[in-house]
Amino acid sequence: MSPQGDDCEYSARIEEAEKALGRGFLWLSFPADLERRYREDYRNEAARAFRYRSLFILFLYLLLSSGIYALMPESERFAWVSWYSWVGVIIVVASVLSRVPAMDRWFSLYAGLGSMLAVAFSVAITGFTHNQVANQLTHAAIMYAVVIIYSIVGLNLRTATLAGWSGGALGIVIAHMMGGAVDWDVAHRTYTGSSLMGMLICYLIEHGHRRAYLQARLLTLTGQRTEQYARQVAHLSRTDPLTGLSNRRHMDEVMDVLWRRARREQFCVAALMIDVDHFKPYNDHFGHLAGDQCLRKISAVLSDFAGRPDDLAVRYGGEEFLLVLGGADLQAAQHIAQRVLEAVRELAVPMPDEKNCISVSIGVAAVVPAESIGVDALLHQADEALYQAKQQGRDRVVAQAPPLSMVGQNSRLT
Repeated sequence: MSPQGDDCEYSARIEEAEKALGRGFLWLSFPADLERRYREDYRNEAARAFRYRSLFILFLYLLLSSGIYALMPESERFAWVSWYSWVGVIIVVASVLSRVPAMDRWFSLYAGLGSMLAVAFSVAITGFTHNQVANQLTHAAIMYAVVIIYSIVGLNLRTATLAGWSGGALGIVIAHMMGGAVDWDVAHRTYTGSSLMGMLICYLIEHGHRRAYLQARLLTLTGQRTEQYARQVAHLSRTDPLTGLSNRRHMDEVMDVLWRRARREQFCVAALMIDVDHFKPYNDHFGHLAGDQCLRKISAVLSDFAGRPDDLAVRYGGEEFLLVLGGADLQAAQHIAQRVLEAVRELAVPMPDEKNCISVSIGVAAVVPAESIGVDALLHQADEALYQAKQQGRDRVVAQAPPLSMVGQNSRLT
């Protein structure tokens, strides 16, 4: 995607998040696309968190069970254990499933179903306890189960509400089908009250989570856009705006690194100094827009010959270009220069007289860097060769001979 496209996308996402923050989301909903991404992120986060929360829930279950068992009248213990032990089994199964990464996508399903069954068993038990103390203890267990489902399991409000109320209804049905009798007055004061309280807690948790999610998303998007701007600025600082080739500043940076490595590893570096022939008359006749288009076409040709990591195409100034070839000796560089010459001819950009086409003159030099030979010497030698090419009639390649050029052991052959 282009930098402009990236910027538009980041701006749209930031605007979307800011609008959602402004809405307040009383009903806990975002715009459709953002809502889909949020639910997926929330589900994955909740599934990972449940791996540890399930241990805490199991601890609370054992703590509650041991307390109820100690206080439960002996005549009621067997019936209570027979029912309530299934809640422990549900917790263990859900904990095991949460440790299988492939099951994360199904977290809402298995955690919601497990929560519904846990509430169902907790409610159903109350239909089979006849002692007043036992009945109070079992209703206390309902309150614990409901609060845990809404506040600790990690379900969203919609799923938790569905699990909590459908679990209660299922528990009542089971109790009546098996001949039990649920005390409606106590159930209303415990199950209904704790469910409403749990829903409020769950709503506040999800509301806070959604707001934190949007704020984190805003920070992330703002950071991404800042990084994008930084990359654009860095790119612009190294690139010629007209041709898209490297500028002199970038050339200096790259040549410094390449020159040091070439000197250390003793391989050749070649420079092709390229000048567009008779460009001023062309530019004066056809205008600057046509002149710019001509330079872009020649730049595209040069980019095709700078495809390796150690190659660099540079707009050196005006209608003058530089092609740096790492690992190319004088012979290989001269061969590439000839191909560049022919590629520019094939562009067939007509001159004002319509008899000739735009051409280039190329000066070539190559050297194995040494302590006594610097980048400036190589560029000067290539510039001298370019001057000779122009003196000899233009539209040609002139390669600068030794003593400057020295063929490296790892020269590039083309």
